[in-house]
Order: sequence, then structure tokens, then C-alpha cells
Amino acid sequence: VTQAAVAAGLPARESGLWQSTTTVTGPDGKPLPNADHVVTVSCVDPATDMKFFTSNGSSCSSLKISGSGAKYTIDGDCMQRGKPVRIHETLDYASARSVTLKATIGAASGPLTVTSQLQWQGLCQAGMEPGDEGSMVDGAFSKADNINDPGGL
Repeated sequence: VTQAAVAAGLPARESGLWQSTTTVTGPDGKPLPNADHVVTVSCVDPATDMKFFTSNGSSCSSLKISGSGAKYTIDGDCMQRGKPVRIHETLDYASARSVTLKATIGAASGPLTVTSQLQWQGLCQAGMEPGDEGSMVDGAFSKADNINDPGGL
């Protein structure tokens, strides 16, 4: 799926350092192990912004973005660990600096629910590149990957 295929568009987020606090729950509604209030950071610019919400389109055969104003949905058929899954995301833009994401991912064992609160933190740290993802360790950025890398996110 190319960016043009999903270019129905989402509101632009403020460029800079974004912190995400994410919880993933299983079919029973309980958080998965090591997936409760996980805090990560990303360096976002206009070229990478939508990629974070569409998994860069890399594993999806179709993605449809709809909505207006502050509320949007993304629906698609994707592959995860070699198996087809259906995704449904809702995005609520409180502002260009605050977004709430809730996604349901259909899985053979039952649906997984991902809830993330995304908050703008300021400028990306020195040395970070747009698309970098990772965590903060003792005030310093620890890079996990970059969404532009093959297989990123």
C-alpha cells in the first residue's frame, strides 16, 4: 500500500518528539504481559507522521481512512506474523499536540485492543532523525528502530 493509497489524510501532528503511553489488552480485557502503560517516544515530521498510524502500510493490502474534524478511523486488512488480521483504529485529535488512539486487531485467539495516549513533548533530541522510535533512559534517547527502515514498525 503506498502513501497515495491512504492519502485520504489525517490531521497533521506537530513535528517533534512525541511520547506514547500504550496498553495492549487481550480478549479477556486484561493487559498482556509487559504491555501495560508502556512508554515510548518517536521523532515525527510531516513525512513520517501518517506512517506511524498506518504501520507505514507495509503489511496491509488495504487501508481506508475516513473521518473529519477531530475524529478519524482507519480500517484495513493486514498481515501480522504471517497471518491475516483485520484492524480498526480510531483516532481522536484533541489538538495537534495530543491524540488518543484505540485499535482493535482481530486475531485467531480473539481480538487485541491497543490504547495509546500520544503527547507532544517538544523538539526531537539532538541526534534523532525523523522516524526514530525508542525510549528514554535516564533522560537520553535509546533508539529501537526507524519507521523508514525496511521492516520498521
